[in-house]
Amino acid sequence: MDIRDSQLTDYLQEIQTTFKRRHENYRIVILEAGSDTREFERFVSRHFRLRLQHYMLTPRARSLETRLAIISRSTHFLLYQHDRPTAVLRVTPAPFEWASLAQQQLSPATTLSRHVEFSRLISHSQNQFPMSINGLLAAATEWAIKRGYEGVTALCRPPQRRLFQRFGLTPITTDALRIEQRQRGDYWLLSAQWQQILTALQQSAHLLANPLENSVDEYASQF
Repeated sequence: MDIRDSQLTDYLQEIQTTFKRRHENYRIVILEAGSDTREFERFVSRHFRLRLQHYMLTPRARSLETRLAIISRSTHFLLYQHDRPTAVLRVTPAPFEWASLAQQQLSPATTLSRHVEFSRLISHSQNQFPMSINGLLAAATEWAIKRGYEGVTALCRPPQRRLFQRFGLTPITTDALRIEQRQRGDYWLLSAQWQQILTALQQSAHLLANPLENSVDEYASQF
């Protein structure tokens, strides 16, 4: 881990520490690859149904995950309030789900081969954005850095795009991609290396009037 990665890790740990201190009844659980993910899958399936996104649960969608062994290869992050999951995130190494979904429009670049894919970023309540999501993103990014990955990619709808961009990810394509398997919905493909995420966090901190005098709590809540 070089000095910049170490500096980024410090920022990420500050975000998580501040979140835990402000919300003592919340905790993040990390399910490493091969763990029992049934609670994660139940949470995701329930919210897809509530949001009328049944196309995410079709046999065609499931077969893609099975072919790429997405569930068994991924690490799953769950945010709990007491014993109830309230937000989730999935982290998957290559081969990526987005590469297969957008295969006719864009091929994964060699530079992304050491990235991980962030997907299934879902919160129980929109009111939890962005504070709880920041905690999940920070935990997942720290996890990926410590395992030697070099960055993140994500295929997402516009609401998630805004959250990811605040975290330092930038669009790879100039226009939205139309994904056939997802009701021809508009999706954005984003990516970032660790330096870009570090820069975004530093810029967020510098937006404070007196960044050196403000507490970590103020910085983390603003981000």
